[in-house]
Amino acid sequence: MGARGVRRVDYATDVASNIAPVAGVLSVFYVGMTLVHPLVLGSSLGPALNAIAGASAAVAGLVALLAWRSGIPREWAHHVMAGLVALTAANSGAHMVLSNDPQETVSFLLVLVGAGTALLSQRWFIGMVVSVWLVWGLGAVLVGGTARGWGQWMLFMLTATVLGAVINMVRRSSIDVAAEAVRSAERAATEDPVTGLHNRRGLALLGREIVGVARRSSDAVHCSFLDVDGLKAVNDGQGHDAGDRVIEAVAKAIKETSRSTDVVARWGGDEFVVIGLGAGLPPRDLERRIHNHLARQQSDDPALAVLRISVGRAVLEPWDEGGLERLVWSADRDMYVRRATSGRLLPNVFTVDGTFPPSA
Repeated sequence: MGARGVRRVDYATDVASNIAPVAGVLSVFYVGMTLVHPLVLGSSLGPALNAIAGASAAVAGLVALLAWRSGIPREWAHHVMAGLVALTAANSGAHMVLSNDPQETVSFLLVLVGAGTALLSQRWFIGMVVSVWLVWGLGAVLVGGTARGWGQWMLFMLTATVLGAVINMVRRSSIDVAAEAVRSAERAATEDPVTGLHNRRGLALLGREIVGVARRSSDAVHCSFLDVDGLKAVNDGQGHDAGDRVIEAVAKAIKETSRSTDVVARWGGDEFVVIGLGAGLPPRDLERRIHNHLARQQSDDPALAVLRISVGRAVLEPWDEGGLERLVWSADRDMYVRRATSGRLLPNVFTVDGTFPPSA
């Protein structure tokens, strides 16, 4: 799964979801073959082919049961599906050799087309196509006959291979389109459209992961809450387009003054949040860095000159109670306290329990 509620879409996941029905159909098919063989082939070939069909039905049925009850891990999906294709090809080869009938090539045609539908990885698809051709070629040698007699069947095999490849490309293309749609939906759900930063939902998803990592490693988590003073004056005096440019410039400044491992998000309006492992930068240092970054851009956009960045910070220590929501709330509270007092006589760290440690 990607963002919550969005099903993962990729080749391996699609293949894994199809293993149970494919294996189930094959199992039922081979059970049916055990009933048909005695009627069609008589007592000479029926028992041998029945044994092969029965074993194949058991294997396919077991795979179907496992896939239905517990699912096949996506990293093993192509391995298992390729095994089912190989099982079908082996059955086709056995039928051809034991019946000594070139017309059993029809089964190979179905296997080639089915491989194009079932195996979405090009590597696995090409590998199984080569394997099917080798089994068919070996069967043709054992059956014997003239080159002219096998020529038409080779043409049919080539046609089935091309058809399987076309189906494979169409299937891959449709999944690529669906995967891109899911990625776009995830970006729309977790990304701020103006700045390209994470939005509140994106912060919630990644922030909780950071807190979880910190808990497991007995590390601290810092949160800086930033407010942009002066944005309203820009919007009122120069319009919202100018305000958006200011927000983009501030977002870029925050991103470039934060660590690459930190999560930077637009909380909403003129507020931003930075979360990461460790104690993070003191508020005054972060304010200074952002102001210096914006000062270098003032010649390109004079609107940046009227801005003031207010920063509050909180740290969630390993022994502190609470989680991400409490951490962000504490940093927001610290920001308002610092702005009201201009940061006078305040230490550089605020804990989630609402105290300023004397050692800070």
